[in-house]
Amino acid sequence: MVRSRPSRGLLSSSPPSSEVEVLGLAREPVDASRRPSAKGAALQVSVLNGNLKFIRQPLLVGHYRSLKLTGTEAVVDGLVNKAMSRSLNAGLYPDGTGSHQIFGNDRADPDNVFDMARPTAAIVAGLGEEGKLRVVDLVRTVRQAVLAYAQRVAEQNPDATQFDLAATLIGSGGTGIGAGLAAQQIAQGVMEANQRLAGSPWPSLNHLTLVELYLERAGDAWRALQMLESACPTRLKLIGKMQFGAGALRRSLDSSYRGAAYDFISALTVASKDGTACIEYNLDTKRARTEVRAQHAQGTLLRELVKNASNDAQPDPQIGRTLFDLLVPVELEPFLAGTSEMLIEVDSGTASIPWELLDSSPDRTSGDQRPWSIRCKLLRKMQLKEFRAQVNDASVEDSVLVIGEPLCDHKIYPSLPGARAEALAVAARLAEPGSGLAAGRVRSLVSGQDDAKTVINALLERPYRVVHVAGHGYGGANGGVVLSGANTYLGANEVRAMRTVPELVFLNCCHLAGREASTTLQAYDRAAFAANIAEELMRVGVRCVIAAGWAVEDGPAEKFATTFYAALLGGARFIEAVSTARSAAWRENPRGNTWAAYQCYGDPEWAWRRQAADGQRPASSFNDQYASVASPVALALALETLAIGMQYGGGGTHQPALDKLHFLETQFAPLWGSMGAVAEAFGAAYASVSEVDQAITWYRAAVSAADGSASFKAAEQLGNWLVRRAAHGVETAAQADAARIDIQDSIAHLERLAAVQPTAERCNLLGSAQKRLSMVEFDAGRLDAAKAALQAAAEHYAAAYTIARNCGADDDFYPAKDAIACELRRALIEGSAMSIAEERIGQVRKSMDKAASERPDFWSVVGQTELSLLVALAAGKLAPQTSALIAAFRELKTRVPANTMWRSVYNEAQFTLEPYQGQAKGEEARAAAELLAALAALATPTA
Repeated sequence: MVRSRPSRGLLSSSPPSSEVEVLGLAREPVDASRRPSAKGAALQVSVLNGNLKFIRQPLLVGHYRSLKLTGTEAVVDGLVNKAMSRSLNAGLYPDGTGSHQIFGNDRADPDNVFDMARPTAAIVAGLGEEGKLRVVDLVRTVRQAVLAYAQRVAEQNPDATQFDLAATLIGSGGTGIGAGLAAQQIAQGVMEANQRLAGSPWPSLNHLTLVELYLERAGDAWRALQMLESACPTRLKLIGKMQFGAGALRRSLDSSYRGAAYDFISALTVASKDGTACIEYNLDTKRARTEVRAQHAQGTLLRELVKNASNDAQPDPQIGRTLFDLLVPVELEPFLAGTSEMLIEVDSGTASIPWELLDSSPDRTSGDQRPWSIRCKLLRKMQLKEFRAQVNDASVEDSVLVIGEPLCDHKIYPSLPGARAEALAVAARLAEPGSGLAAGRVRSLVSGQDDAKTVINALLERPYRVVHVAGHGYGGANGGVVLSGANTYLGANEVRAMRTVPELVFLNCCHLAGREASTTLQAYDRAAFAANIAEELMRVGVRCVIAAGWAVEDGPAEKFATTFYAALLGGARFIEAVSTARSAAWRENPRGNTWAAYQCYGDPEWAWRRQAADGQRPASSFNDQYASVASPVALALALETLAIGMQYGGGGTHQPALDKLHFLETQFAPLWGSMGAVAEAFGAAYASVSEVDQAITWYRAAVSAADGSASFKAAEQLGNWLVRRAAHGVETAAQADAARIDIQDSIAHLERLAAVQPTAERCNLLGSAQKRLSMVEFDAGRLDAAKAALQAAAEHYAAAYTIARNCGADDDFYPAKDAIACELRRALIEGSAMSIAEERIGQVRKSMDKAASERPDFWSVVGQTELSLLVALAAGKLAPQTSALIAAFRELKTRVPANTMWRSVYNEAQFTLEPYQGQAKGEEARAAAELLAALAALATPTA
C-alpha cells in the first residue's frame, strides 16, 4: 500500500514561493492550555488559515443579496446538506443587513466515529446589496447573529454558560471593506453581543476563530486584531500567532480578492462642493480595488452626444471613444479595459448614459476589435432605495408570454414587421423541445391584431416566468408599450398588478419604423425611457430586465433576442447570455449600434431554472483565467491553487482540471520548466489529477534541476509516486517485475534521504514502499520475500511512530494504525489468529480523535473509519459494519474529492481485505468484496 499525506495546509509537495526558495509554513500547535473564560471576561480570538471543510464549531458566514450561493456560502451549503440553498429557493434566506438565519447541523449520534468533522451549525448573516455594506451595519449584523445563536444554544442546553464560534471574514469580498477591517468589525460585533449577554441567562461567546483560505488575507486579519487587542486589552485576547489547517492557499492568483466571479463598479450621481453634477466611481475588481473618485461631466455636451449616438443607426465610430474619455477617469481605464465580467451600478442620473456604447480601446491594430461592453460582458445594476418588500416569484412550472406588435393606431404608429418577426422567432425558440417548458407553457400574441383588452387579459390570466414584448413604446408619464386606444400602455403599472412577478422582462420598444414614420412619431428620450421603465420594473420585483435604449435594426435585434434565449436555455448565467447575444448582434452588423442599444439589468448569476438540469455553461477561456501569470512565482501559485482545489473540491472535476494543467504546461513549461521549483509545482499538480507518469517525470526533473531550487519534499514525492505507479495493474509476471523494479528504485531513493536525516514522513514512505513490495512478492508466489518486506514495513512504521512521539507530533496515529494493518496481514497470510489489544486500539483512537478535534484533516478523519474497519476485520465481524463503513467513506468523498487520497485509501484496504476475502467465507467474504468495490469507485477520477 502506498500512502502520502500532505503537510497540514499544503500539498505534501507544495510549490515554493520563489525560484530559489521553498516556502515552509511552520505549523503552530493549538494552545491546549486554553480554557473557557468566565462570563464577562475578554473575548478570545484566533485566526486560522485553512479550508472550511473541517471546521467543527458553528460557522458564521455572510450573504450579499443574490439569487445564487457562490464561494464560501456554496461550500458551507454542502456541509449542511443543502439546507441553505433550499431556503434561498423558497425565498426565506436572509439578505438585508441585520437579518440572519440559523441552519442546524447536529449529528444524530455525536459518538459515532463514522460521522466526520463538520460545523455544528451554519449561521447566515445578511449583508444587503453588494457595494452598500457599511462598517456600522457589519457590526450590527454580527451582533444580532451572535445573539440569535446564543438564544438557540440556551434553548438546546439551558445549563450552557459559554459557546465557541467560527466565522469567515464577512464582508471582505465586496467594496470598501478589506480583510483586516472585516476582522476588527466582526470582533467588535461579537464583543457588543457579549456585553448584552453579560446580564442575561443566555450563554456568551468564549472563543472566536476567524477562518480564511488565503494566507495573505489571514495575515491582514491577524495584524488588525493585534491592533484591536492593543486598543482594548481587557475586552479582547488574541490567542497566539496564526494557526494553519488543511487546504490553505498562500494568496489569490489575482492581486485583489473578490467574493464573486464578476468585477463591480458603481457609477453614481453626486453633487460637488460647488453644486456641479458629477459621477462618483467606486471600483472593486480581482485586479485592484480603488478608492472613490469623481469625474466631472458637461451635462449639455454629454446629453447632445448621447442623443446623437442613440438616434443614428450608423453611428460615428469615434463617438464611443469620446464618451469613454469624457466619462471615465484616466486612472480607472486600465482596470475597466482589462476585465472579463463587469457589473456596473447606476442610478437615475447615470442610467440614461449609453455605457454599452463606450469604447476603451484606442488601438485599432489590436487583434480583438470587439466593443468594450462585449469584451467585458457588461451588465447593469439599478440602485433602488425603495422596492416591493414582499415578492411572489415565478416558479419553474409557470409560463412565458411573448407579445409582438400589439394593435395600435397605425395613423400614428406605423407597422413594425421586424417586431413581429422577432416575437415569432422568440416564441418558436422557447417552445422547442429541451427548453425546460412544458407543452402549452408559451403564450404568444403575435398576430398584429391583439388589442389592449386581449393583451391585458393575457398578462393577468396566469403566472409568467418571462414576459417578452416587441412593439412601439411611449416615454411619457406611466408610459410603456403602446396598445390600442388613447394613452393605453403596457408598462410597470401593469406588471405591478400581476400577482406573480416575472423573473425576466424583455422590452424592445425601439424597432425602426421606416423613414416615413420620422415625421409622425412623437419624439422622446428613448435611453431615459428604457432606464426609467427598467427601474420601475425592478422596483416591482422583476429580477432581470432588458430594455432597448434606442431604435434598433430588425436583423440584429432578432439575432440578439434569439441568441439570448438560446444561451439562457443552454444553461448560461444572465451575464453570459447577455454577452453572447450582444456579440451576435454586433457580428450581424458591426457598423451599426443595435448591439449597444440594450440596457440589461439584473443579477449576474441568475439562470434559467429547469425541471431537468441538462444545460451546459459556456466554457471560460483559460487565457482570461491565467492572464496574470507572468512569472515563475505566479505560475507556481496557479499550479498550487489547482492542486489544492482538486483535493478539497474547489478545482472542479478531473477532465477540466487536466485541461487547465495542459494549458499551463503548453504555455509556460518552455519558459520556466527547467527550474526545479517550477518542475516540482508541475509534479504536484499532475499528482493531484492522478496522472502518475507525468507526475514522476516532473518530479525527476525537479530533483535533477541544475538550479537546485526544488525542495527535499520533491525527492520524497518522487519515491512515493514510483511506488504508486507500481500499485496499478500488476496482473502478469512482466508487470510484477516492472513493479518490483520501481519499488526497489523508490526504496533505494528514500533510504538515501533517510540516511541524510530520518524523519517520520520518510519512515512512513519507506513503510508504504515495503508494504507494496510485500504485496507484489506475495502475488508472485515468493512467500519468504513477501514476509521479509512485511517485516521491514513494520520496522519502518515503528521508527516513524517513535520519531513522531519524540517530537510531539499530533499524527503519530498514522504509523501506529499502519503497523496494526501489517500485523493483521501477516496473520492472514500465515493463517494464524488475528487479535489487537484493546489498550493499543484505545491509544491509537485517542491520538486520532485528538488530531481530528484540534487540527482535523483528511487523514485524521478517514483514519477513524479505517481503524474501525481493522477492528471489525480482526474480530471477523466485517459484514455487520460494512454499510456504515461505506456510508462514512462516501460522505467524506463529498467533502474531499481528491482522487490521489482516495487511491491511497483503496490501496490500504486492499492490503488487508484481499487476503481476508481469500480466507473468509459467506457474508464476510461478500462484505470484503463489497467494501473493496465501493472504495475502487471512490478512487476513480470524476469525468
